[in-house]
Order: sequence, then structure tokens, then C-alpha cells
Amino acid sequence: MRHEAELEILPCAEPRWRVDEVRGRAGFEALREEWDALVARGPVDEPFAGHGWLSAWLEAFAPAAAPLVLVARDGRGGALGMAAFLEERRRGVIRLVAPANDHSCRVEWALGPDPGSAVAAIWGHLRDRVRWDVLLLRDVPRDGPTSTLLEPLARADRHPTGRWESLRSPRIPLGGVPAEERTSAKFRANLRRRARRLAELGAVAVRRADRVEDVEAAVSDFLAVEASGWKGEGGTAIALDPALVRFYRRIARDAAARGRLAIRALTLDGRAIAVHLGLVHRGVYLLPKTAYDESLGHVSPGQLLQREVLAECEARGLAAFDFLGPDMEWKRDWAPVHAPHDWLYVYRPSVAGRALHALRHRVRPAVKEALSWRR
Repeated sequence: MRHEAELEILPCAEPRWRVDEVRGRAGFEALREEWDALVARGPVDEPFAGHGWLSAWLEAFAPAAAPLVLVARDGRGGALGMAAFLEERRRGVIRLVAPANDHSCRVEWALGPDPGSAVAAIWGHLRDRVRWDVLLLRDVPRDGPTSTLLEPLARADRHPTGRWESLRSPRIPLGGVPAEERTSAKFRANLRRRARRLAELGAVAVRRADRVEDVEAAVSDFLAVEASGWKGEGGTAIALDPALVRFYRRIARDAAARGRLAIRALTLDGRAIAVHLGLVHRGVYLLPKTAYDESLGHVSPGQLLQREVLAECEARGLAAFDFLGPDMEWKRDWAPVHAPHDWLYVYRPSVAGRALHALRHRVRPAVKEALSWRR
């Protein structure tokens, strides 16, 4: 007697993940709540990775742009990660770039608790479904999750990559020995002497601005101080560029609404002479911008304010002070550690992509080195 084989019909396995493409400003703005909830649960919970920061950047610097956002989701539709791009076309070359410039501080994708799956999903979609020749993420922390997860995936898929170190961003870990005591004896003596000289000029105080109602006056103080020196004379002050003013006022308002604002001003007879446009988040004081009155450079108001802010951070039990931006001599006075940041490039493994990779990462450095030897 013949028995027909019984076939067991198994349910189709759910896909491990999917990636949605969201295009345009309206679509990007609609992701706000989901984006910020994702960042809050992920490995890089910083203001620069948040939706509000990127929204302020787009409004100020690319108001007509239509961003492309890739949203990685798990099999049940939950968000795993999000990455925003702008498309640039130059001489037939399509570049997908992170929306960023010198005012972005640093770049990370919005990643949740499973960053490996998020980056793998986003990369797979970029590789197979999006047209581009060059992918550029500027100022990514070298040891951050976006950088360390993306580049190996691209290389494994035979996509040439390259890096250019853009920043060595200083940071002061707090706790234990007070930050001021880690500086040189000469520097501390200079600070004490300059503090005495400043006190001889009038009443010195520190003004704090943390609340929403403090924002406009505090940002105006910063803009006025920054424009009072060589930047104002040279036409590069923030106050002279409406886009920059919009950006910094908006991030300050957003920070105040979220309880993150920490603008600090050193005043002389009530007038601001040094200002930190600062934020506090997750136990870290972040310094996107600072300025001081250059006419008082002989008493170092910027460094005196830095001392006051560090003392406040230590009294509050904060874990670190992050200068952000590039390494500078005045920052090195505080004996910080440094975190390298890179511009990370990924190229298509096409003839054009490999030629672009060779030109930027082999030919140009070789020419630059040859010219340096001839000097």
C-alpha cells in the first residue's frame, strides 16, 4: 500500500529587517518622536544625534533641500536606526552626504539598542537600492558606532573606503583630582594673577541662563561678545549671518525646553565679557561655541570663565567637560584627552568610484608630500 508523503507547510519566516525611504522635509519632521526615542535608547545619546539639532541645521543651512532618510525597522516594524542624507551632483558624480558643516560638532546616525543590525540594514539598502558614487560622513568619531560598524561592512562588500582626520576633539574627564589641579603650576599662577587684575577693573560675576525665558538675552550676549573682536571686523561673526543666528537661537531654545541649556557668562560690572554657549546632557557639559572680549585679552576672561564652569561641573557631579570642535592651544592648557574624528568616505566599486578613491586618498596625499619635500 502506497502512502503519499505528507508535506509540512511551515510559515514563512519574517524578514529580519526592512528599510523605509522617507523623502522631503515633511517626512523628516514626522519622524521626530520616533527618532528621539530611538536615540535615547541607543549608544550615542547626544544632542547632535537628535532630531531637533538636525532639523535646526536643515532650516538654517539647507532650507530648500529634500533630505533622504533611511529608516531601518525590525520584522515587527519597530525602528532600529535612522540615517539622513543630502544628494549632491557634481560633474556627473552623485554624492550622498550627511547634513553637516562646521557647526554640527559631530555626526552619528540615530541608532537604537541594536546598532549592529541598524547599520547593517541601512548599509544593505544603500548598497543595493540607492544610486550614488560617493558616500561621505564628516566629523564622525573614529571609535563611534557609525564609524566602526559601517566601514567594515563596506570593505567586506569590496567598496573602497578612506578617511581624513578632521578633528582631535578635546575632553576633560571629571571626578577625582579637580580639573584645575591637573594643569601646570605656571598656568594656575597666571589664572590667579589675571583674576586679581580683572577684579581691579570692577565687579566680576558669573551669570547663568538655563530657562526658556533666559534664551534670547543670553544668546544676544554671546553674539555681541563674539562680534566684538576680529570676527566682527573680518565679517565672519555669527551675528552677521542670519542663517547662523537662526541656528544657534533655535538650538538654544530647544535645549532650554529640554532642560539642557547651560549658557554661562563672565560679567564685569554687569556686562558680558566671556560667554559659553553650553549644554548639559547625560552628565556631560558640551561647549558648541564660546567667545570673549578681546579688548580684555590681557586678563584672559575666557580662561577665567572656563575655570568657573569647570568648578560648577565638578560641584554638580558631572562626568566630563567636552570642548567639542578642534584642538586649540587654549584648550590644551586644561590637559584634556583627545578623541579623533574623521571624514569617512565610501566609494562604489565601479571604475569611476575607484578612480575617485585613488585621486583623493593616494594621488593627492602623494602630491602634497612631494611638494612638502621641495620646500
